[in-house]
Amino acid sequence: MDDRYPYLRFVIDAAQVIAAAVAATVFLSGTVHSCHHGGGQGFLAFLLSIGVAVIAYVVVMVKIEVLRVLLDIERSTRQAHSAPRAEPPSGTPASM
Repeated sequence: MDDRYPYLRFVIDAAQVIAAAVAATVFLSGTVHSCHHGGGQGFLAFLLSIGVAVIAYVVVMVKIEVLRVLLDIERSTRQAHSAPRAEPPSGTPASM
């Protein structure tokens, strides 16, 4: 059976890298932002940037997992439709 949607499969395979890049971008931009505040506000902004980076990582991974589930459903649906269907035995009445 042919593999469909090669670009989606590439994105799914590269999910860890993509999610880490998003989280690193959020973290670094939050760190730069916290440096401008300084003192206690800067520390709180730094902690907030860590929390937002973790949330961004989880959100991207969840979206990738949804894509993986949808592709699995699509593949199993294609396999179910392409599989030969068994005929009932000749002595059995057809069900309604």
